[in-house]
Amino acid sequence: MELIPYFEFVLPLIFFVVAFVYSSIGLGGGSSYTALMVIVGMSTLVVPMMSLSLNLFVSTLGSYNFLRNKHGKLSIILPFLISAIPFAYLGGTLHLSKTTFLWVLLMSLIVVAVRIYFWKNAGFRLDLNHQKKSSSL
Repeated sequence: MELIPYFEFVLPLIFFVVAFVYSSIGLGGGSSYTALMVIVGMSTLVVPMMSLSLNLFVSTLGSYNFLRNKHGKLSIILPFLISAIPFAYLGGTLHLSKTTFLWVLLMSLIVVAVRIYFWKNAGFRLDLNHQKKSSSL
């Protein structure tokens, strides 16, 4: 039983809104795509690769605009890209049972929620502006 009638028409619109909101703050929205697809009852064999592909598309567009507007340096981002993209697809190709997939999804979303709401001072700051401040002596 589907929770949303005609989800094949509604889901792309919801994905567009999710992609717009997430990309406006520099994210891809992968966890939201995954949750939405599970809610509407899509096969757990399709969800990881579809979510990964959507996330990669939105993140690529956001990264391109980020770098084009000189908000970052490719030399800092490149090591993450080189390691993240192949391992994300490797993870997306794993075949898990539906129960295992849903438990892994639940646990990862709980960890993210705990990180967001309870672990506030775990960030770091990079100074990408290399202008030297002049001192008046």
